[in-house]
Amino acid sequence: MKRNKLLYIALASVGLMFTSCESFFDVNDDPNNIREARVSEVLPAATVNIGFIGGSDMLRYSALIMQQFSGQGPANPSTTKEYERYNINNSDVNNLWNRIFSVILADLEQVINKSSAEGSPHYAGVAKILKAFTYQVTVDAWGDVPFSEASKFQANFYPKFDDDAAIYPALFKIIDEGIADLNATASVLEPNSYTTIYPTSDWATGAVKWTRFANTLKLRMYLHYSEKDPAFAAQGINALINSGAEFMTSPADNFEMMFLNQPQRQNPLTSIEGGQFKNQLFPNRTIVDMMNAKADPRRASYFVSYPYNAINPTYKGQSIDSPPTTSVSRLHRFLKGTPTAVDPAKVNADGSLRDDAILYGGDAPIRLLTFAEYNFIRAEAALRFGSPGVVQTFFQEGIRASMRDAGISSAETEAYITANGTLAGSQQQQLEQIIMEKYIANFGVMMEPWNDWRRTGYPAITSLKTPVAIYDELPRSLFYPVSEITSNPNAKQKQTMLERVFWDTRQ
Repeated sequence: MKRNKLLYIALASVGLMFTSCESFFDVNDDPNNIREARVSEVLPAATVNIGFIGGSDMLRYSALIMQQFSGQGPANPSTTKEYERYNINNSDVNNLWNRIFSVILADLEQVINKSSAEGSPHYAGVAKILKAFTYQVTVDAWGDVPFSEASKFQANFYPKFDDDAAIYPALFKIIDEGIADLNATASVLEPNSYTTIYPTSDWATGAVKWTRFANTLKLRMYLHYSEKDPAFAAQGINALINSGAEFMTSPADNFEMMFLNQPQRQNPLTSIEGGQFKNQLFPNRTIVDMMNAKADPRRASYFVSYPYNAINPTYKGQSIDSPPTTSVSRLHRFLKGTPTAVDPAKVNADGSLRDDAILYGGDAPIRLLTFAEYNFIRAEAALRFGSPGVVQTFFQEGIRASMRDAGISSAETEAYITANGTLAGSQQQQLEQIIMEKYIANFGVMMEPWNDWRRTGYPAITSLKTPVAIYDELPRSLFYPVSEITSNPNAKQKQTMLERVFWDTRQ
């Protein structure tokens, strides 16, 4: 591209010497030099970046706030320690915001516009559903964000910030448009293998998976209205279920981004932990103690035992209000992929591990919305809104799906369900049980454990207090990035991270 541009400049001064400059430049236009990316190239770039945000900053922020991760390792200073004490400032979120708006949403808008113009509605349908998902997590993180004037490129460099309460209804419409496009009778091009999420060899299979995800995403979004407008949540969920819409049917339908056990193709959590953030991310004491109390078999997949050389494995979490140490469990294969054997020379005398005692392949998927979550959504909807289905059945199926994701045997799964899988007590007590199990199942899923806590107050975790933390309660949203505040006159910064998104109305 640069070479052709320089050639053009050099020849422009003598252009009048040629009676047909246009034909001259046509001859010199290299057909192998692609001037505009094809939708088959832009879509996988978008899906990779969606997977990336699902395993990097947005995951770390929400998992640290929700006491699934701890940043209290020996590294000092440490950004993860600051995040755990709720000190996520406006410069921390610059890269995340830019990746969402300047990369993901920009790419998806290109796919929608180009594929629609070229008669490829199946591509447009996938891109619209991905756009809705990206905006859902973005609104849940920040509240008001650019929407109606976003992704206009040179037409508008300063988009207004739309009311988050107005964005959600628009997302439902985008999802419906996307599903209609998926079902179009003809499409010049098919996404099939040109996506890193739900890749397939035939469109019939792909269309079903994308449709199931789209409808399950709508259930998630309706459930977010549970406190602000329970009648609307109930009506939306029940109408969708009664319409005969398809939803996820097994863990094979998980909306997740797969990564590979290869250099530069590992999931971002593994890459970050093995590089910039060595000895900075550990399992949090809250989730570890919660799972210890039930002898949860998923611990062997989620965490490395501590002390490592104990005859009977035990697990220990960390927290910012404890002294810095590596003498605790570490994140394990569920989030980081295939582990190597432990190097005995790197096991410390107290049974703790050095940061490179186990190396990971990075081939664990980044899970974004799973079949396990779908079942817990249905369990809560049946409990609170009388939605179709048996609460108990969905509750247990959510646990089973989570166990399968973690590689737990059927025998261990059923033993756990026998001991812990029966809902009991008042509706509120049963809701707490559902959200507690959902919290464990959604380990490593960005945003949703935080969303559930903001909606329901469960799990009933204890907030850090000042001066350990910078607030005496859990944050409710993120600051806007300094890059947006300084460049967009329509952007107004929040006073604190305690400002709420529109559906967060629980007192």
